[in-house]
Amino acid sequence: MPRRKKESKRNKKSLKSGAFVFGDNNPVAVERGKKWAVYDKNGKLIILGYNKRICQEYADDRVRKVRQR
Repeated sequence: MPRRKKESKRNKKSLKSGAFVFGDNNPVAVERGKKWAVYDKNGKLIILGYNKRICQEYADDRVRKVRQR
């Protein structure tokens, strides 16, 4: 049996340069292994999950609710 873990086949950078701009209030999704982490503009973790689309939609809804207050 192999001792090492299986590694993800995708080795691309998920956070493109220039993706986070100051003044931009949109959440940023970053790939962490097989999971996706979505952070707000202050760097606070909003959600962690396996599906990028679901995580991004949840974070967008949450940020939109905060803006409406």
